[in-house]
Amino acid sequence: MHLNNPHLNGYDMQALAQTLPELEGFLQTSKHDRLTIDFSNSVAVKLLNKALLMHHYGLQSWDIPDGYLCPPIPGRVDYLCHLSEYLQHHHFFQSSKASFSPVLGLDIGTGANLIYPLLANRLFEWNMVATDIDDGALKSAQQNIDHNQSLGLNIELRKQASSEQIFKGIIQPDDYFHLTLCNPPFHESQAAAMSGSVRKNKNLNRNKHKRDSNIAHISKNEQLNFAGQSNELWCKGGEKNFITNMIFESQDYAQQVGCFTCLVSKKENLGSLKRSLNKVSAEFDVVEMAQGNKISRFIAWRYR
Repeated sequence: MHLNNPHLNGYDMQALAQTLPELEGFLQTSKHDRLTIDFSNSVAVKLLNKALLMHHYGLQSWDIPDGYLCPPIPGRVDYLCHLSEYLQHHHFFQSSKASFSPVLGLDIGTGANLIYPLLANRLFEWNMVATDIDDGALKSAQQNIDHNQSLGLNIELRKQASSEQIFKGIIQPDDYFHLTLCNPPFHESQAAAMSGSVRKNKNLNRNKHKRDSNIAHISKNEQLNFAGQSNELWCKGGEKNFITNMIFESQDYAQQVGCFTCLVSKKENLGSLKRSLNKVSAEFDVVEMAQGNKISRFIAWRYR
């Protein structure tokens, strides 16, 4: 993980349980004699997220409705830490177009969890505009803002009315964003998304015997706790198609955004995305991020 990631050395479960006592009933001792939770239990995972947001980021409350994506916070923080470092290294915050302060970012597809705007605001004091196409997600996101009003969060929500558009209808003529970020839909179809959930189910041993009576048994037919809504998980053509559309649409907002960025889960998609970026004459970089044995990355592009 990035050296500035607060979760670099793992979780202090005792401290988190002190911050959020509800979490204590879900703590278990791992085979390495460390406190942990059953990560296949949706209630435990959501409480862990809530505790992390309260303990490390000062939130007073956070929640999501059942069935929406429950994000692993350390990975989300890593994207933001690497992105902040990248933008500072390339002097995006000091350019003439971006000379005003504070920093303003645009989160594409914020989801019910609102995780990137909340973390960006608390970590770096960035102001954020967050978009989504789903009314339920926007309602939940607004509740997470409202329940933390005393923190002075500067986060605005905007609804994307068209599933065919990304920036159009969101970026207004007088807007200027220092950055955009996005965690795009990964899968190409609902069937592929469900297949991915089955694999994750097996990896997490969802149906193993639960020693603690406080942890509910979960059947094979139930969704993975972080499965999410359809628009969070899949779109026609998967992430390659989504990011390609984003690249071509970004041309229309070249003078209104300092740096466009997007996570790329599949390394094999980079070749096609780079060709698309060359077609629109954008300058770009691929920034790799290491999280344990996993290598993830985001692609960043800009126009001059």
